[in-house]
Amino acid sequence: MMPQNNTTDNSARPNYNAKIAIIGGGSLHCVGFMQNLIQHPDALRGCQITLMDIDEERLNLTYTITKKLFERYGVEIQIEQTTSQEEAIEDANFILITFRTGGLQARVLDEKIPPRYNLVGQDTIGAGGFFYALRTAPVIAGIAAEIEKLAPRAFLLNYTSPSNIVTEAIAHYSGIRVIGMEDHPYPETERILKYTSAPPHRPRRIHPRKVGLSHGNWTTAIWRDGENILPEAIQRYEEFLRDNPIMTEENHPFILLANLALQYKAIPSYYMHYYYYSDIVLEYQHKRALTPTEKLIARIPRLIEAYKQEASKDHPDISQLSGVGGDLGLSNFTLSVIHAILDDTGEELVLNVPNNGSINFLADDRVVELPCRVDARGATPLTQKDGGLSIDQRGLIAALAEYEGATARIALWGNRKDAIKALASNPLVWSYSKAEKVYDELAAAHKQYLPERLLK
Repeated sequence: MMPQNNTTDNSARPNYNAKIAIIGGGSLHCVGFMQNLIQHPDALRGCQITLMDIDEERLNLTYTITKKLFERYGVEIQIEQTTSQEEAIEDANFILITFRTGGLQARVLDEKIPPRYNLVGQDTIGAGGFFYALRTAPVIAGIAAEIEKLAPRAFLLNYTSPSNIVTEAIAHYSGIRVIGMEDHPYPETERILKYTSAPPHRPRRIHPRKVGLSHGNWTTAIWRDGENILPEAIQRYEEFLRDNPIMTEENHPFILLANLALQYKAIPSYYMHYYYYSDIVLEYQHKRALTPTEKLIARIPRLIEAYKQEASKDHPDISQLSGVGGDLGLSNFTLSVIHAILDDTGEELVLNVPNNGSINFLADDRVVELPCRVDARGATPLTQKDGGLSIDQRGLIAALAEYEGATARIALWGNRKDAIKALASNPLVWSYSKAEKVYDELAAAHKQYLPERLLK
């Protein structure tokens, strides 16, 4: 849990003296992290945050706003900026990674090209997610090599998607300590819980039992104050369907997820509807005029202008920048993980780590998403056995896990031939002929971001 600011005695407040480097520190998503530091000014008291980015304009905007806000609210954290990756990493205790190789334009291609082959177009899963991993994993492998030299005891906290594949590539082929992170486990649970009854005077310590992978898991229990309230949460899905009888372009993911929840008596992670209802998803994708990323790109100039306006003020208003980029990016969850490690709290958090026997139907070296104990040693997965999943649920997750393991290896060392085989094993593809065709078009579209070995 985050520390409470219930004292004005500075001598009683901890001084952590840790260095936190954010690679991709000019990202608009960093505003969420800074906002939570202002709300919890003692959480990282005495630390140094170094923002690193190759986009100097955005880096300077984030740095300027953050520095002014820290000064205004008395946040005792040193803020630095640099365009040098080595300078940011050197002697860091935590390195946070949040960037997108190829930018949003590459993401548009990941969304638009697969539907031409009657495949789901999405930037994190399927063929699009496969190429996102191919572009990203080699870059982060280079960062990991720098960490091994300049900060070998640091924790790499990876926010870059597809988190499971990228984390697996680093966890198994590097000596550094890496933890994969996603914000979505908690917003999903919190959205459900706000509709469940709970006496306001009782503490609300929530422990979701999530079992599976970063973008493919089920919540099979939600423990609140020692009571499993999953049945109550499932009932809310039934009420949602009753209140939303007509499926539309806007609500279809939530209707499909609600149907899954009722059928399996467990809560599917958001991406599960792509696997179980790919035909319906494709119908809506074929009809859409713009992809989600094209809509986001249209908003970017306005967002940048808002950043510039706030950066020019003596007292920036961070509320003007809230919600940038949706639910993605660094936020209070990041702060909770760092705090749990620094304070050795043993907090239970849902993270992406090597399985090591925690889930009994997946290989030990697959990266999984599940509850972990987080303390000074890092994140230790808590044993789940089969996680309460049925054999058919386990089958899909097992297939996804092996596909992700293959993709991690291909991203670092593979060639075109092996890459097509790996893509064909993706449950959203499962066709060698489709895999070969979509691979060649996506590879040509992304060739400037791919190693030559993947183009041959």
